[in-house]
Amino acid sequence: MTTSAPTAQERETFYAAAVVGLRALDAREPKPRRFGSDADARWRQFAGALGDGDRLDILLRDAAGTWGAAFSPAECFGLFGLADDEPFGPDWSGLSDSVAKRLLADATGKHSIESVTSALGVKVGTVSLHAVSSSTKLVLAGASAVSAVAQVFAKDPKLSWTDQVLVVASTPLVRQLAGLAAVLVGARGRTALIRPAAEATTLRALGFAHIDAVVASTDAEADDANFARSLGGK
Repeated sequence: MTTSAPTAQERETFYAAAVVGLRALDAREPKPRRFGSDADARWRQFAGALGDGDRLDILLRDAAGTWGAAFSPAECFGLFGLADDEPFGPDWSGLSDSVAKRLLADATGKHSIESVTSALGVKVGTVSLHAVSSSTKLVLAGASAVSAVAQVFAKDPKLSWTDQVLVVASTPLVRQLAGLAAVLVGARGRTALIRPAAEATTLRALGFAHIDAVVASTDAEADDANFARSLGGK
């Protein structure tokens, strides 16, 4: 769990990565509803005294209910004492309107695993992967492992990220990356995400009573990697 409030830089990094995910969600829609001239016009009619920071928080709140840590500061940073469906809480300070406006106006609109790792400042290392079939259950630890496996799943529609991938992550950055990976690979639902030392009942409830392969990259936290490896024998 996070024991201190996220810094201003950590908050901005979280939002920058989340916007990549929001653009990926918009790309799935028959007609974009979060960005573009039509969305801007609707916001001007609705906004009143609200600013661009509020607009971005509304978009994240809407997406967090389905996609969890991809868009929820509470799930990424371990914000304490909140309802399960509350992504922000009273102590989350959000973004300034000027920074939010810049993120919302980004004309590139790129939404890929590489775009997210860039937004998060992740330097992806080399990861060795074995063949993955539609029945392979994987447990991952580390940003590079999440990135590498997500790229495999993005290229193969027979694979199911939601059903086949479990991510052990204790840091906000990896938790958000794991959450966004589900959005970016076109998964049907959120990433199965746990912290080290999760109970066996939790694993079973998530559909991971057994694990076929462990992928722990060198950038994983030691506790995350060790716990992931311990699951490989179960």
